Amino acid sequence: MENIILHVYYTGERESLLSFVKEMQEGGLQAGVKSEDGCGQYDYFFPADGGDYVVLLENWRDAAALQAHMNQPRMAEIRALKDKLGLTTRIERYE
Repeated sequence: MENIILHVYYTGERESLLSFVKEMQEGGLQAGVKSEDGCGQYDYFFPADGGDYVVLLENWRDAAALQAHMNQPRMAEIRALKDKLGLTTRIERYE
């Protein structure tokens, strides 16, 4: 069985990062992703040193589940929110 782990680093102003995570949680986007078939984890973590980034840890059952996630309409909402808040991303992928 294949397992895919993503570390997505969102970088930007601290207030924008806090707003992003709050909107993801309170707007139901995070819960929606967590309910997708094959999603094992989709959680945000802030660094203890108060850095200018937040890390999203994603765990997917396999490449098909990840691809289905990427094709979800909510992904456009997430990208729009990220862009509105001026955040940039860097992704590390582990298989």
